[in-house]
Amino acid sequence: MRNAVMRISLVVTLALASAGAHGQSPPGDGGVVYPLVSGHGGVAPLPRAAEQPKKGAKAVFDITADAKPEEVNKGLEQVARLLNLYGAAGLKAGDVKIAAVCHGAADKAVLSDEAYAARYKVAANPNLPLIRDLKKAGVEVFVCGQSLHDLGFKAEEVAKEVPVADSAMLVLVNKQTDGYAYLPAR
Repeated sequence: MRNAVMRISLVVTLALASAGAHGQSPPGDGGVVYPLVSGHGGVAPLPRAAEQPKKGAKAVFDITADAKPEEVNKGLEQVARLLNLYGAAGLKAGDVKIAAVCHGAADKAVLSDEAYAARYKVAANPNLPLIRDLKKAGVEVFVCGQSLHDLGFKAEEVAKEVPVADSAMLVLVNKQTDGYAYLPAR
């Protein structure tokens, strides 16, 4: 179990190093591909790298990253990057189980278009298309009900495709109990 967690962490670390820190693509975007999540989380294929994605891995992302109202949350970009690492290695989205929970400053990423536009004075929530793509690929995306309450958001403001969990802590504990590797996305 410990070796699997270390392998997944290494793969994600290598991906972040090769694709740039905090979800940014390398300068010029040369050689970057988006095999499973189009336009988000691009990766440089490295078929001879020492560690490669393996079928059956499980990861839970702890997303607390903030973003400007007009930008996509970098934590969600990291989730897309992990999926694209699998795709670049010739695997399918179903070959990895991924869950993500947004809390704290990341709560706003899961608001409905209407709630987001009203609060942040932009046309729509730029995160929702990516969240929909992640969910189509089998990713479970949650938001923390406790932080929603603490930050003054109402559950009714959350996009319909994102379930409100009792707490991010419970999602993280439950998923890790089920064998998911913990990946912070700050």
